[in-house]
Amino acid sequence: MPGGFEARMHEDPSRLAVEALRRETERLGVLASSDRGLLDAILNHIPSGVIACDLDGRITLLNRAAERIWAGSATAESKAEWSRYRAFHPDGRPFAPDDWSMARVLRAGRPVEPEEVEIERFDGARAVILTGAAPILAATGQLVGALGIFADITRFKEREWELLDRERRAALRLARLQALTAALSEAVTPADVARATLEHVSGALGARNGVLWVTGDDGAANPVRDVGHEPEQAIPPGAHHPIPEALRTAEPVWIESRGELVARYPDLGAPATGDEISVACLPMKVKGQVIGAMSFTLSGERAFTPDERSFLLVAVRHTAQALERARLYEAERHAKAEAVAAGERAAFLNEASALLTSSLEHEATLTGLARLAVPRFADWCSIELAEDAVNDKDPVVATHGTGPNMDLARDLWRRQPADRNDPDGSAGAVRSARPELHEDIPDSLLSASARDEEHLRSLRELGLCSAMVVPVVARGKALGTITLVSAESGRHYGAADLAMAEHLARRTGLAIDNARLYEQAQEAVRAREEVVAIVSHDLKNPLNAILMSAGLLRRSSGDVVRVHQQADAIERSVHRMRSLVRDLLDLARLEAGRFALDRQSHAVGPLATEALALLQPLAQQKGLHLEADTVPAGTARALCDRERVLQVFSNLVGNAIAFTPQGGRVTVRARANDSEIAFSVADTGPGIPPDEQRLVFERFWKSRASRQGTGLGLSIAKGVVEAHGGRIWVESRQGEGAVFLFTLPAAG
Repeated sequence: MPGGFEARMHEDPSRLAVEALRRETERLGVLASSDRGLLDAILNHIPSGVIACDLDGRITLLNRAAERIWAGSATAESKAEWSRYRAFHPDGRPFAPDDWSMARVLRAGRPVEPEEVEIERFDGARAVILTGAAPILAATGQLVGALGIFADITRFKEREWELLDRERRAALRLARLQALTAALSEAVTPADVARATLEHVSGALGARNGVLWVTGDDGAANPVRDVGHEPEQAIPPGAHHPIPEALRTAEPVWIESRGELVARYPDLGAPATGDEISVACLPMKVKGQVIGAMSFTLSGERAFTPDERSFLLVAVRHTAQALERARLYEAERHAKAEAVAAGERAAFLNEASALLTSSLEHEATLTGLARLAVPRFADWCSIELAEDAVNDKDPVVATHGTGPNMDLARDLWRRQPADRNDPDGSAGAVRSARPELHEDIPDSLLSASARDEEHLRSLRELGLCSAMVVPVVARGKALGTITLVSAESGRHYGAADLAMAEHLARRTGLAIDNARLYEQAQEAVRAREEVVAIVSHDLKNPLNAILMSAGLLRRSSGDVVRVHQQADAIERSVHRMRSLVRDLLDLARLEAGRFALDRQSHAVGPLATEALALLQPLAQQKGLHLEADTVPAGTARALCDRERVLQVFSNLVGNAIAFTPQGGRVTVRARANDSEIAFSVADTGPGIPPDEQRLVFERFWKSRASRQGTGLGLSIAKGVVEAHGGRIWVESRQGEGAVFLFTLPAAG
């Protein structure tokens, strides 16, 4: 035995017990202190939050992780004060104190499995925790509280949500690609391809707008279709722009912000401030060749993800193939349509040629030609001849149908005929001998050609789509024009249609020229017969008078008075014959183009006064008042051949004297402007019937009211005036006299 054991056995047992208890207490204290340190280390360093409460809900334990997760701490003396901790059910309802897992443990005494709960931290931020609870039991097994343990899984949930969103977007893009593939398989035109692609791809990206571009023959990028903004314009190949860059490099252009866009392409003129945007421009390639590009603009800064880039590249590849198929199909369809149209044009030209050669009556032929063109190639056809426009004669017009638009077209043509001074249209085509093609007729063209608001409103109501104006030319001279207009049919003319119209115009010009040559031949025959008749009639009387006077002279037996009378008769007959021969010679020179003029500068007033002085005796014999009103012409001077102008006055004033009854008046007036002098000869005679007014200047023509003279005076006057470069015409109303007007160029 150890030494001193027996001695201790004989010590006081109570003292030993106290000592043993003291030592045990010290051991237990050391052990308890060690366990508490371990517990504190665990509670303060584990990443999960720990909260403990007693049966009343008073929080008895709250570790550092709990404070970190909640961004603060809050004590509670009862369960009612748990409302300081805000959480939400999946449907968005806020938690009540009894909804917490620790409260359910206190009610049921059983553990609560971990569950996800969205909380609002004390700093206002939202988070997601995974929380569970367990009961706290005494040594006797009695429930004395609850323990809650929770972990912040916000980052894991965000990652989960991100993955789910990526999966959702990937599924959406896949569905969009499938839908795009299906739509592209049904697209037959480039516009269909563009519409299908832009709608599906823009929807998948949430793009603000998108444009499909094709490369033109000149290298420019031309928009086929766009969505989300105003139509784009073509972009030249050398422009500092993301689209030409994508076309030139055959590589995508990714722009992630407005600042990057402005920095890379300052020539765009894009504002440096404003809503953030991102841009993607992707070239479309077929068999290694770039045929176009697609561009998309998205709201906000955006670093395009690999998934988005892959989706866009696949979509663009499908679109490029579909676009190439559509272009090939469209080219084949266009070729077939063009072949059919070429056959129709050839058949039409054959029919038109047969019609043009069927008759030498060109007015009836032109009417038939206009009706042949409508409605096969036009809804509205007009054929205007230059000589008809000068004589204010209506053109040949044919329109399709009897609807309100066609009635409006006919009425518009009658009320507002084309202006001969217009630089474009029929008048311009006649002057330049060049055709005009308007594949489309925009409103700007109507506004430019309208004379006033009412005219513009009428033009708009017609619904004009396309038009061609081609000159009718023969032997290098424009005879008129053929105008073909498309309206209600919606037809749009092209280069092939214009070539057909020009061919038709050439054949028409040849037909008109042949008809006129035939008319001129017939006219020559008639003129020869008329000349023979005039010579045989108008020369026969003076010759008979001369013959009779010569016989009387032979029998005069020296009677001086009788000799003088017969000599005067012979002289008058000779003067008549000389006048007739002079008129015939002048007419021949005019028609042969060998009419010579001696142009000098002559004052207007003396010229008119001299002309009246020569005819004053004739007017006095009939008791007529002959006067001149040249004051408005002032000191103006005319550039003319004095003798020839006096001849014109003689013919016009002589006619007026012949047709004006006794006591009437014949007035010669003159007016001047910077370029020409206008003369008029007005009488107070019976006037000229409307149906005779267009014939008065025809050679050998005589009115029904008189059969005197040769009928050459007015025709020669017309030739003399036109040889000077002037115009001559007549204005008359029956019963109100007649006014003959002509112009001469002003001197200087």
